[in-house]
Amino acid sequence: MKNFLYISFLVSLLSISNAQVKSINISADYSSALNKRLEITKADAVGALVLIKINLVDNLNINFTGGYKLYSLNEPDVLKSWNWDFWTNRYYPKIISDLNADPNLTVEIGAVQKMDLIPVVLLFNYDLNLFEGLTVSPSAGGGIYFYTRRMFATENWSKKFPQANYTLTYSYRNFAPDKKGNPVFAKAGVDITYNLLSYLDLTASTYYTKMFETKGKMGYDMFPFDSELSFNLGLSFKY
Repeated sequence: MKNFLYISFLVSLLSISNAQVKSINISADYSSALNKRLEITKADAVGALVLIKINLVDNLNINFTGGYKLYSLNEPDVLKSWNWDFWTNRYYPKIISDLNADPNLTVEIGAVQKMDLIPVVLLFNYDLNLFEGLTVSPSAGGGIYFYTRRMFATENWSKKFPQANYTLTYSYRNFAPDKKGNPVFAKAGVDITYNLLSYLDLTASTYYTKMFETKGKMGYDMFPFDSELSFNLGLSFKY
């Protein structure tokens, strides 16, 4: 699959050697995971994308998209499922030991998990001019997600001093090792474009993304979802 994407990319470069840049689109993105994995209960993201639209022939175009999306992930037992040896084998047993040794000591432990996502996407689309100023463009293609999952434990400690009638509180974060990968996916959707000015369009789009299952490769085993739905709203500058 990875070789197929490389070949498709090279073929596309050759095919656009005599093509014309049609527009550059800058858009805001909201994405939500549909089929989640790895005990993830919720996953949604906000981000920004840049799309370069190149006309191939007639109404047929090729789109190159890049950008950044920040996913917030909910996983109730992430401190157990992360396979963080330092926490599981050394640090957490010490916390339990300290609590047992001092009845005046308490702690609340939580976790925060984020995922940085950099998409590299290649799509083919076809412009359908339905009404004056309004264009609908179905699109299909694929790409690669370069991701980094980040997680840290939050520790809120309290230490009571009964004789002084005082409670000391303090908190800090304990960062786990990152998880990284670059899984591949297929993507399809539709763009709606409304002409505002001779050089400017308003664009809205929705896309469905399906990950390819590559067990043991490309970080797929640690990727938190199998599919997602995305919505984009932006401005397109025409050339």
